Amino acid sequence: MARARQSPPSRFPGDSNPEDPLIGARLRYLLTAVEARIEQALWDAGFDDLHRAHFKVLRFPPPENERPVDLASRAGMTKQAMNYLLAQLERLGYIDREAAAQGLSRRISLTGKGWQVARIQRETVHAIESEWSTTVGVNRYAAFYEVVSELADEHCRAASAPVPSKP
Repeated sequence: MARARQSPPSRFPGDSNPEDPLIGARLRYLLTAVEARIEQALWDAGFDDLHRAHFKVLRFPPPENERPVDLASRAGMTKQAMNYLLAQLERLGYIDREAAAQGLSRRISLTGKGWQVARIQRETVHAIESEWSTTVGVNRYAAFYEVVSELADEHCRAASAPVPSKP
């Protein structure tokens, strides 16, 4: 005998709109769209050896005399995973890894080829911003940009502040 089908329990009890993906998902959707456009623009420009994983290194601000451990921290990944990407990008000619003085960690900087990529990325994002401004209107986009900038700046300030000690 077949069991009667039960309605699924509420996934998010107390949430007035459990189907709303919320801000984190919506921001991720936009970031994914931006990354896809950047990737396509790079491929169209002949940089078809680059993939989205490489954006962890090549994103703004581009690396200039930075340590791998700092790049890894900024990207939210392990030093080992970052070094894997750095080895690929160095082999492909996008970055240089210079030995630092007194045996300290190597320093990472873009090559001329890497700076070409950085310019294409920036041009592509400017084009996307222009399209979004046209889509939602100049004033609404300006307000959106101002709010996102304010929140990002506050997050960066908070992230660089010392972690409060536990009582």
